[in-house]
Amino acid sequence: MKKTLLVALTLGATATANMTMAANMDPEQSRQQLVDYFQAKHPNIKFEDYRLGAYNFSEDKKAQWEAAEEFPPYLDAIDAGEALYNKDKATYQKCFGKDVTKVRVMFPRFNEDTQQVETLEQQINKCRTDAGLKAFKWKKGSIAQLSAYFAYNARGQKIDVKIESEGAKKAFFAGQDFYIKPRGQLNLSCAKCHTYNDGRKARANLLSPNLGHTSHFPVFRAKWQELGTLHRRFGGCNKNMRAKPFKAQSEEYRNLEFFEAYMSNGIEIDGPGYRE
Repeated sequence: MKKTLLVALTLGATATANMTMAANMDPEQSRQQLVDYFQAKHPNIKFEDYRLGAYNFSEDKKAQWEAAEEFPPYLDAIDAGEALYNKDKATYQKCFGKDVTKVRVMFPRFNEDTQQVETLEQQINKCRTDAGLKAFKWKKGSIAQLSAYFAYNARGQKIDVKIESEGAKKAFFAGQDFYIKPRGQLNLSCAKCHTYNDGRKARANLLSPNLGHTSHFPVFRAKWQELGTLHRRFGGCNKNMRAKPFKAQSEEYRNLEFFEAYMSNGIEIDGPGYRE
């Protein structure tokens, strides 16, 4: 039997077991099984609507989100991101090309030379430091604004993460292992909330399905009252589990982003987004 996400969830497979069985794993089978699982679980939700996350489960909350999107609170952040881009335009064009609509859709990706996953925010800072510019802070502020500008210009394009080597496959399954492994004092996994219990409430908030998770980042959260990156959200989730978060742009979080993005292949990029 080929090892897939749903098999791993059922068996409670460990990271060591996953790495040992890497030759028999199939990322695309994992992705398709997850899509089939959610479509069977929520037959009234269209695949393309998973970009809406938890708003699929409440008409009231969806209406509130639609009202917020009429005058979205992240518009100023997009403008700020555009100003940041234009300030060092030649530098960014050297790194990412001249078409700003094609930048967001390139990431995350696997670099065969470094054997590491690259994310958009990571490469923004690498682009800056390689050019002698000061790196942005990782979780919010300028890096989120510039990322939002790239995401906004990529809206309507579909997530299309490639896995074309054993190294990329290994990174994917490292991300999957992170996703299914319980951690923290509450002994929770990402899967416990976002696969098994999506659509249910955690305190006052509805839990979102992991299908489509990366499509709308960076996000403006009402809780934050500002824009934040995906890795900021990862850290917040780990804190909610009462687990020590990893650093933003750590290998662990980059692999998790790679896994989540690949699982959402075919869903439209809709960032930046608004969430509670």
